[in-house]
Amino acid sequence: MPGKAHAVAGSGVPQHGAIAFVGELASVAAVPWKNEGGQTRELCVEPPEADFASFIWRASVADVGSDADFSTFEGIDRTIVLLEGGGFTLHSEGRQVHDLAHCFAPYDFPGEQSIQVRMHGAPTLDFNLMVRREVAEGRVVMLDERNSRCLPSHSALLYVARGAACLSDEDGLQQALRAGQFARLQPGQRARMPDLLCAPGAVVLLVCIIPKQKEGQHM
Repeated sequence: MPGKAHAVAGSGVPQHGAIAFVGELASVAAVPWKNEGGQTRELCVEPPEADFASFIWRASVADVGSDADFSTFEGIDRTIVLLEGGGFTLHSEGRQVHDLAHCFAPYDFPGEQSIQVRMHGAPTLDFNLMVRREVAEGRVVMLDERNSRCLPSHSALLYVARGAACLSDEDGLQQALRAGQFARLQPGQRARMPDLLCAPGAVVLLVCIIPKQKEGQHM
């Protein structure tokens, strides 16, 4: 897998308020894995331009075309979500630990765990989140038309996996999003998170990042 996180400079359109920028998966350059088993498109990394030794969190979409070994990452918590394709099983120390066969169902595992992927058949597209454990907690939440709502304050990234959705801010400005598009979210001093409206049949993945309280620090 690639050894450095690449910023998506130029692929996102700057916005206002809590929507920092909007990008599209098709506009993000694919980086082949070193083992040639797949390729990754990075959606967002924080801080921007951070490498794998310094990022706080990183979100990406990967194409997996053959059996492969995942790279290990000390101190990193990982979440993987099947977007489309045949899926695969995850193996560690000679045993199966998970079957990634169902779309839009997040699976969490520690980055230190040695993982081998065994394909079910067809190539697979999956969403990935990595979070530095000592700095923050992260999770991926699947949303659809039943969950249309004001997004929580710790929302960081929204990816439309299927169908269409719309973000609406407190000033009434609307941002339409279709499948494959994503929005980087970050509240300003005044701006609150926008409302999310999912069209019937749409599926949206919401990345939430919660900073951890440092020792001796009081909320």
